Amino acid sequence: MLADYFLTVWGAVLKEKGYGNHFKLEHYELNPVWQKSISQKRWVNPQHILLTLLISCALGVLLELGALPDPASECLFGCLFVFFGIIVGRHLSNILVFRRLARRPEEISGQLVMAHSLALSMSTFQYLVAAIPVAMTAIFSPTPFSLGGAAGAVLVFVAHAVWILRYKCGSASGGSGQIDGR
Repeated sequence: MLADYFLTVWGAVLKEKGYGNHFKLEHYELNPVWQKSISQKRWVNPQHILLTLLISCALGVLLELGALPDPASECLFGCLFVFFGIIVGRHLSNILVFRRLARRPEEISGQLVMAHSLALSMSTFQYLVAAIPVAMTAIFSPTPFSLGGAAGAVLVFVAHAVWILRYKCGSASGGSGQIDGR
């Protein structure tokens, strides 16, 4: 969870060094809970740190004192590893793209203004790159870890579906849904 947050802030900082000149987005952060702190490029977010500690402690207690059977623990680890692995991988991909564009600005020109709803949809679609092989692994080798991994991949899509629904509801209630009120 900490890697997810710090890589998001790093990506937001790097985006401003070239990529942001060409791709205008309403929000860099897709999760509405963290959009404000990421847009402010706050490296330290007490709410996120507290949430991370609470979830980590709850998982630790569950695993140590909850007497979970081994298959359930393996499933939980598969879910968490794939869920956060997909997210961290996406952040690293963004960071590498942003660094390349900052080093070679002549390789891109023009400007694209993208609605937040499109950014959410594109992000959802791009996660298929990881979700399909994870699902195939779970189908052909249905171990607790691989099944948990498939659940983790599904959670990424569930999170995106919630964000899309929340955005649509916010846009319908008076938000413009576009940059600069366009």
